[in-house]
Amino acid sequence: MTRQKYLFCYLMVAPALLITAALGIYPMLQSLWMSFVEYDLLRMREFGTPFVGFDNYIAVLSDPRFTQSILNTVIFTVIAVVATLVFALLLSQVLSAKYHGRTLMRMAVMVPWFVPPAVASAIWMWLLNTERSPINFLLQDMGITTGNIRFLSDASTFGPISIPMLSIIAVRVWNGLPFAIIFLVAALQSIPRSLYEAAEVDGATMWQKFWYVTLPSLKPVLMILTTLLIIGGLGSFEINYIMTGGGPQNLTNIMAVYSYQQAFSFYRFDLASASSGVILLLTGFMCIFYIRSQFQRSSQ
Repeated sequence: MTRQKYLFCYLMVAPALLITAALGIYPMLQSLWMSFVEYDLLRMREFGTPFVGFDNYIAVLSDPRFTQSILNTVIFTVIAVVATLVFALLLSQVLSAKYHGRTLMRMAVMVPWFVPPAVASAIWMWLLNTERSPINFLLQDMGITTGNIRFLSDASTFGPISIPMLSIIAVRVWNGLPFAIIFLVAALQSIPRSLYEAAEVDGATMWQKFWYVTLPSLKPVLMILTTLLIIGGLGSFEINYIMTGGGPQNLTNIMAVYSYQQAFSFYRFDLASASSGVILLLTGFMCIFYIRSQFQRSSQ
């Protein structure tokens, strides 16, 4: 009976595994193979696809555009993850409280999750348009600014950060915030009420209850959520590519956009695969860290 039970479970999981292998694992292995050969579509008919070892990785790591895209990816990921977690923690507290209209508030917060990134990018491109931006009109009416802010085309920088990068990050946070809120709201509802009652008896303030009760209770969920957000940030593509194409002056060009440009603008699938291999290495490191932390937690 046990054997039949396991066989039934494997049969139920088999379709998902086959789809994952066909659409995920096989393309990944194919891309890794292409990163070790010369796969230039403009030269392939004449020279074929000879094995070049790590030459493609050396080439992309020697490219200033790629090194800048690595820095941009790190900045993009760090700021987006921190901002998402901070706003998610604040909003999850509001959405977990009991008051009239809570269901309507939850529905409003979840709206960005139902908007595909491509559609969200198109909407925000209009909202952030230099000449027709409602945000610019509002800021000028409030007397905060006197001219139009070039949200997506200003090439001036503040160290490694630019206005276009901050604009892209804001859209990323807006689009990914509901995902984090769902995690945290579910975790908040699992915290025993007795812990807060004990803290109230001891005279704890609202901030102390949050710091000494809520955050420690949310630590396991925050670790999972942070890992998933970092992985998503390292592999982010749609919003950056659609809204700015990596510009201006490569200020918003992240690794995934660089890889796409190498493949479909310059037809260098070998360099694109090598840059994708770097992304795979970074995300793989995060996955290993996450799996290791889960094993350590389960063994305690």
